[in-house]
Amino acid sequence: MAWRFLLCALLVACAALAATANSEAKSGAKSAAKNGAPPACRSADDRAGSKAYASGDDDADDEDDDDGDSGGVRFQVAGTCAKVTGGVSYTYQQASQTASGLPLFVNSNGTVTSGSFSNTVSANIGLELTRATPVGELKTAVSADWSKATGDGTPNGSGKMSGWSAGLSNTLGVLTVGYTGTLMSFWEGDFLTTANAPGRSASMIVYEYRLDDHNTLAAGLESNLPTTPQTYVGIQSFNLSDPVYTLRWRHERDDFTVHLSGVLRRADFSQSPLLPFLPNTATVRTGWGVSAGLKLPVRALGEDDEFNTQWTYTSDAASYLGISTDLTMYQHTVRSLGPTTGWSAVGGYHHVWSDEFESNAFASFVSLDANLLLASPRARSLRTGINLFWKPVDHLKFGIEFGTVDLRLEPNGVRGIFDGAGGRAYIGVFSVSAEL
Repeated sequence: MAWRFLLCALLVACAALAATANSEAKSGAKSAAKNGAPPACRSADDRAGSKAYASGDDDADDEDDDDGDSGGVRFQVAGTCAKVTGGVSYTYQQASQTASGLPLFVNSNGTVTSGSFSNTVSANIGLELTRATPVGELKTAVSADWSKATGDGTPNGSGKMSGWSAGLSNTLGVLTVGYTGTLMSFWEGDFLTTANAPGRSASMIVYEYRLDDHNTLAAGLESNLPTTPQTYVGIQSFNLSDPVYTLRWRHERDDFTVHLSGVLRRADFSQSPLLPFLPNTATVRTGWGVSAGLKLPVRALGEDDEFNTQWTYTSDAASYLGISTDLTMYQHTVRSLGPTTGWSAVGGYHHVWSDEFESNAFASFVSLDANLLLASPRARSLRTGINLFWKPVDHLKFGIEFGTVDLRLEPNGVRGIFDGAGGRAYIGVFSVSAEL
């Protein structure tokens, strides 16, 4: 128990340090803005702060301090704006399950555990550099994280570089290269348990063009989806020789946001082994997926309340449903007679009680069906959650969350290839985190 108290003390210390550093950084940003700092070093928060500083409007400055872009510590380095972000957190999860075999907890390193409890300690750090160039604004970013969780299969936890990107923006649009989130991503929420929502990290090249004040269109090439369980290479590879083609349209206004996206890929199962006395079903198919999302304010219940939802359908592209187990991978070793299809739906609601308290609620559903040679496995998953966060001071947050997991895996064929499992579990979570 002693290490938990020490961790809590560290979290409080980090929050205090972050508050002091952020205050100093904002003072420096105002001074730099007053003295003519490069435009590249003025984020939305800094620009608003410099305006308030110049006009002497303290109230306007206070409001801008709550801007979503106010996190992290900013400073100038040789005409380049640097932004450092970071945080540490501790999470405890306890589950009461009514059936065995449920993958309840998804660890940060991608492993899944079916245990009844889990302790997780994690840390992250990020660096973003922004600089004005003759051809536009150049922005580069890199991030890394470390975590140790109960049952994650590591003695001392695992650390990794979690993403990187380099982007150039000007009047012609924004061109970005890196290992980052897919264009299919839209739904987001602040939850301690896992909500199944479309999204994956991949190596990609993306071009985005602003059609007008409210509409943007983006097209990209992403690294292909795996077709075997051993082909997850992640950030270590930048292979776009057989890419996934992605397209996204987004309409944004103060009152709502609409998202439409799609993917197209070459699903190559031509290396599927030919077993004796079984038909040859090795093939190459066209995988695809479509998704639609909507975000709406709910001002009748609260000035900052909002609801957002996303619905997705895929064929031989199930990784975009937001699940850790992709039956499409097994088509390489277990012959398929048809595509693996699935759909998902997720919705969330955010409510602000006061400056210190806020809550979130979500429900997500995933359905996945595969048509394999000796089995037609089917998976159904329903997850729900509701939480309450308390922010006693800036950069320090405590949270509690209660959720349910309903999962059903049906082998529908020769047992031993896919074994059935299912049931319901109830999960309680406590978390404390501190960020710069």
